[in-house]
Amino acid sequence: MVDLHKMIYKSGDFFVPQPVKKVLDTLLYKSSNYSFYVEIWHIVHFVTGFLFGLIYIFLGYNTHTYYLNLFIIHTIWEYWQAYIGMSNPLRLTYHNNLIDILFDTFIFMVGSYIALTLVTHT
Repeated sequence: MVDLHKMIYKSGDFFVPQPVKKVLDTLLYKSSNYSFYVEIWHIVHFVTGFLFGLIYIFLGYNTHTYYLNLFIIHTIWEYWQAYIGMSNPLRLTYHNNLIDILFDTFIFMVGSYIALTLVTHT
């Protein structure tokens, strides 16, 4: 029988297989108190921001609301992860905390910025 709670929780990692998740969880940098860290997941956020940006542009959506819409899309995702208990925005240290959520959003938006810049300046 399918464990619905487990399935919903796994949706927070977009159903990434465990061996791949283990690689994405690779720590590249952490501060002394673990309040800020960089994992390969952050590269995924950057690439996702870039790809979502390209898709948004090539589908012909309004570029005047580009950043707002992509910010909202990413915020919904981060909210979902908090809602299912995968992250805790009230925690300030260790893994999946407020600083990580903000950094995920920042790095996603950097990816989307580069996508828009490359498309509009070519």
